Amino acid sequence: MKKLLRSFTTFDLVIIALLAACAIASKPFVRLLTQMLTGTLIPAGAVAGVFYMLWIVLACSITKKRGTAILMGIVQSLLVVVFDMLGNMGLGNLLVYIVPGIILELGMLLFPRYVSSIFSGFTAGMLANVTGSFLKGLVFMRLPLAPLLISLGLAAISGGLGGVIGYKLYAMIASINRPKEPPLNR
Repeated sequence: MKKLLRSFTTFDLVIIALLAACAIASKPFVRLLTQMLTGTLIPAGAVAGVFYMLWIVLACSITKKRGTAILMGIVQSLLVVVFDMLGNMGLGNLLVYIVPGIILELGMLLFPRYVSSIFSGFTAGMLANVTGSFLKGLVFMRLPLAPLLISLGLAAISGGLGGVIGYKLYAMIASINRPKEPPLNR
């Protein structure tokens, strides 16, 4: 763990912590809206992945360092346990928040430049959301096969879209920081 942390600057760690906190702080509101739409048949996160996954993809895009998703998962799970929020599942939070980060990191091994395009952002968001929905649906909700498969399909689409939004937000932020070219004198 110490070796992993050495590759991150203080700025990177602050970005990860802030975005993880934003993700956790926004979850109760997003969850409430989503549960009104989905009911109790499928995990709310399968549909809310559009919003949930933008944070992790945004952090990965900003830091451009492998391991960011795992650190986000660790911070998020600690926040949920410490503040006893979001239907705290105890140590189950480690599964629901850290394992999707691990799967995202493994999937990003296929992308040499990490999360650096719309496609890699889509893939990152999709992998993380499908993993989280699978764990929650199978382990905690014990869904039958049909609702589980439906939730995984929804999770893939919504998580992927969230990843695209996260990457596009990063691109917008990055374009603001670029120096403008001076106008040509004619």
